[in-house]
Amino acid sequence: MPGPHSVPATVRVGLLLGVLAFAGCAGTLTTTHAYKTDAYELNVPVKDEGCYDSAVLLGADAPRTQDIAGKVVAALDSTVTAATDGSIAAQRNRHVGVFVGSGGEELMVTWKAVDASQTFVTAATKTGFVGGAGQRGWSCEIVDKMVELATKK
Repeated sequence: MPGPHSVPATVRVGLLLGVLAFAGCAGTLTTTHAYKTDAYELNVPVKDEGCYDSAVLLGADAPRTQDIAGKVVAALDSTVTAATDGSIAAQRNRHVGVFVGSGGEELMVTWKAVDASQTFVTAATKTGFVGGAGQRGWSCEIVDKMVELATKK
């Protein structure tokens, strides 16, 4: 027998589905970019409007690209959570601000060798389910810094 303050099961299920749907709107660590011959110019980043998804055909081999990606992610005050021969997953460290904390975004950088001297790179940013509260897209900055390091003499 339900007590005077119990919540009906249908309401609990509805609340749970609402929370899950809201959390799903936070974004995913996927990219809309895929390498196509002649679709990308060497060392010219392609960026989405909010900087949550970016790509570049980098003028560097895959091992050098992996090294550059690690340096860029570290420079963005991030902690690597997973790394493979073709990707780095990281999370930006959290900082407490005056009104709201910043950081916590999930970053994913992937790369695939196109030939011996070029690598196709994608960068994706996922914000937490509170999204805009102190968080932002970092993908544009990632590909820009990767090009800067790859072209540095």
